[in-house]
Amino acid sequence: MGPVMTTERIGIPLQIEHLAWFSQHLGRRFRAAGLRIQCHDNQEAGIHWKVACPDEYQAAILQGWHEGMQDTFPQYLASNGVWITEVLADDVSASSDAFYRAGLLVVAQAKALLELSGRACNKA
Repeated sequence: MGPVMTTERIGIPLQIEHLAWFSQHLGRRFRAAGLRIQCHDNQEAGIHWKVACPDEYQAAILQGWHEGMQDTFPQYLASNGVWITEVLADDVSASSDAFYRAGLLVVAQAKALLELSGRACNKA
């Protein structure tokens, strides 16, 4: 079992906001997508949208987010809230696959922010 985020003051992003931007060169074109999120330990549990998201990208974002959370912070959403505050979709480069990868990346960045702050994830 991977690291678990708890409501203790050590090992969780209590009140953080960050932006994840995924971009990959594919020869003559790119695939790209970005997400800005806020993590809150004192608000309604679950994932909440503060902005409109194109319908064709919502499922991919949530799939990437849930897969990343399951591997990194499997218990976090049961008692903590995450707000998606910005969806960056380039008219040419955006795709469902890019948003799936941005969903994974935003979780990986949350973990990295914890490690850089000296608050490593708790192991359960």
